[in-house]
Amino acid sequence: MRHRVASKQLNRDTKHREALVKNMIRALVEHGRIQTTMAKAKVLQRIADKIVTKAKQDSVAARRGLHQVFGKRDVVNTLVDCVAPTFKTRNSGFTRITTIGNRGGDNTLMVELAWVDQPETVGTLRAPQKAEAQPAAKETKVSAPKAAAEKTEKKSAK
Repeated sequence: MRHRVASKQLNRDTKHREALVKNMIRALVEHGRIQTTMAKAKVLQRIADKIVTKAKQDSVAARRGLHQVFGKRDVVNTLVDCVAPTFKTRNSGFTRITTIGNRGGDNTLMVELAWVDQPETVGTLRAPQKAEAQPAAKETKVSAPKAAAEKTEKKSAK
């Protein structure tokens, strides 16, 4: 009997299933859509609705709770600042499942799980500080050989 059983097992033990769901939800937040099997998509849809509902609160406590789920600050920031505001008027049903077809190897039904209202900034995580800091570091590396070349020119001139 399956009394009081909350979710599907997905043929995995508890730790593996939790890691799988966490990684797939993270990919959904980062990319806006993922391709998976129908069974996994139904499990992810339930959890994604709960996570977006929590992110809509936009409080410090909500961010800390989401950080416990994801463990990455940039994913939590993307979820709270980019994804959740697009669903302010919606109470539930934040994701949709679209059938793609059957997988070649085992003929299982493949679907695409995506946000109903696609946020504009999904697909690029909110970490502009890191992205801007890297080109500056490359410029200093380029200028270092120039400085070394100038020193050798000064020595040869003497």
